[in-house]
Amino acid sequence: MVKTYRQRITKIEKLERTTQYVYDISIKNKEPIFFANDIAVHNTDSAYFSAWPVLKDAVEAGEQKWNKDLAIQLYDQIADEVNISFPKYMATAHHAPHEKGEIIKCGREINAESALFITKKRYAVLVYDNEGDRLDTDGKPGKVKAMGLDLKRSDTPPIVQDFLSDILYDTLTGSSKEHVIDHAKDFKHKFHNMQSWEKGTPKRVNNLTKYGNLEKEQGKANMPGHVRAALNWNNMRRMNNDNHSAPIVDGMKTIVCKLKPNQLGWTSIGYPTDEAHLPEWFKELPFDDQLMEDTIIDKKLDNLLGVLDWGIVANTDINSTFENLFEI
Repeated sequence: MVKTYRQRITKIEKLERTTQYVYDISIKNKEPIFFANDIAVHNTDSAYFSAWPVLKDAVEAGEQKWNKDLAIQLYDQIADEVNISFPKYMATAHHAPHEKGEIIKCGREINAESALFITKKRYAVLVYDNEGDRLDTDGKPGKVKAMGLDLKRSDTPPIVQDFLSDILYDTLTGSSKEHVIDHAKDFKHKFHNMQSWEKGTPKRVNNLTKYGNLEKEQGKANMPGHVRAALNWNNMRRMNNDNHSAPIVDGMKTIVCKLKPNQLGWTSIGYPTDEAHLPEWFKELPFDDQLMEDTIIDKKLDNLLGVLDWGIVANTDINSTFENLFEI
C-alpha cells in the first residue's frame, strides 16, 4: 500500500525576479506520490550518466572520434535502446504487458559539457543541447541548469544570486581556481563596503499576529527567528514614537539584519522591503556586519564550491590581510 497526500494550495505569489527554472513542487515528508487536482501524480527524477569513462582511452588513442554532435547521437541511441527494454521489464516486474510497448518511455533530455554535483538533488550542469535545441550558439558555450542551489533560493539577496550565478558559470566554463578566487574576493570587498542594512536576508513573515498574541499571553514565546526580527521592528517603532515608518504585518516581505550583543538582548531585526526611507534610529543600531557577511557569502560559497576542495572560504578571506596590518 502506498501512502498518498492530498495537496492543498496554501499560497500563490507573483515572482518578481527570476531567470532560472522554478522547481514548483514540494512534497510532504518526501513522499513521491500525491494528488494534484484529484489526479494521482508521481514526482520523477532524471538520471545523469556519462559514456566518457568508457570511450576516453579510445578517443585519446585516436581510435574513436568524439565531439558534441557525436555525443548527442550516442545518447539518443542509448535512450532508444533503454526504451526497447521497457516492455519486457513492465510485463515481468509489474505484470503490465503492452503490445506497443508505450506504457512507459524515456527520452534523452539534455547534453552537458561540464557538471558540478554537490549532493543528491543539488547540482549544476552546463547544457549545450536541450532535447534537440542547441544552446551553444552565437559564441556562447551553453546555458547553466542549476537545481537545489542557493543561487535560486528566495532568501538569497538578488546581488548575491547574481554573484553566485557568475562564479558558477566561471567554474563550469573551465576558469582556473585562481580566477574564481579573485572573482570572489572582488565581490567580497564590494559587499563589505555596502551599508549594513543592505546585507540582510530576505524573508517573508507569516503568522506574525499569531506569535505576537502568543507572546502577549506567555510573556516570552518561541517563534521563527525572522518573525522575532519583525516583532523587534514593530517594538522599536513604538519605543521611538515613529509614526512615519510602516509597521510589519502578516505576509509582508522583510530584510532581516543580524545585531551585535546589545542591552535589549536582540539578535536580529527586520525591516519592510518597501520602506523607502529607513529611520535614523534603525541606522544607528549595532549591526553585526561580519556575521551577515559570513552567512550571506561564505556559507553560500562553501555550499556551492566546497565540494571542489579549493578552500574557497579561507582563500577569499578579506579580513585577515586587514587585521595583519595592525598586529604587533
